[in-house]
Amino acid sequence: MPDPVCIIGDSITGGVVYLPDSGRYVHCKDSFINLLGDETGAEMRNHSKFGCTVATAFTQIERFSDDIAASSYTLIMLGGNDSDFDWPAVAASPEQAHSCKTPIPDFVRLYEQLVERVKALGGNPVLLNLMPVDGERYFRWFSKKCDPGALMRFLRKTESIEHWNEMYNIAVMKIAAKLGLPMIDVRSALLSARDFDGLLSEDGIHPSPRGHRTIFEYILPQAKKILI
Repeated sequence: MPDPVCIIGDSITGGVVYLPDSGRYVHCKDSFINLLGDETGAEMRNHSKFGCTVATAFTQIERFSDDIAASSYTLIMLGGNDSDFDWPAVAASPEQAHSCKTPIPDFVRLYEQLVERVKALGGNPVLLNLMPVDGERYFRWFSKKCDPGALMRFLRKTESIEHWNEMYNIAVMKIAAKLGLPMIDVRSALLSARDFDGLLSEDGIHPSPRGHRTIFEYILPQAKKILI
């Protein structure tokens, strides 16, 4: 039986999906991480956390140090929450400058420190790049509790959300190249589909069950080269 694989990430690797019928977030049994474990036969020791940022992951890493040491690889997928904003604060003062939850310089520094800590604990880091977001759909989602007009005075256009997401995606890819780390391209699984309808949940950021299946099928050849 293959060695276990440790996962450090947010709700994407946690398999969270939104079900409109029930109006709830739930964990998808057939998430791309679970499907990957089933296919490779590896136990997936998943320490993903809803809302996790790179700072959160770094402060909590010691809690699962034993799993990192026991695993052949540690998959890391972070950045989506770091690229987000405190939207109520933005709506309250849209004319002021606002930074993402983790400014890019801090994100890169903490991400590199996280990678080095994984190595120090005996792990082999494998980075996953970021999922794309549907800026318009996500805006409709989070603006339900804020003033949409005020938010748009800051954003100018909903595509700005996608641009910030892309900045953090590029940062992750640069870290992988700089540190010589293997990377699994999750992002292209949805980008290559061209149309996100049915692949993302209603909130515009979490993959749907079908989206998880699409991601799994896309990354499986990459993952086999690295994990097996």
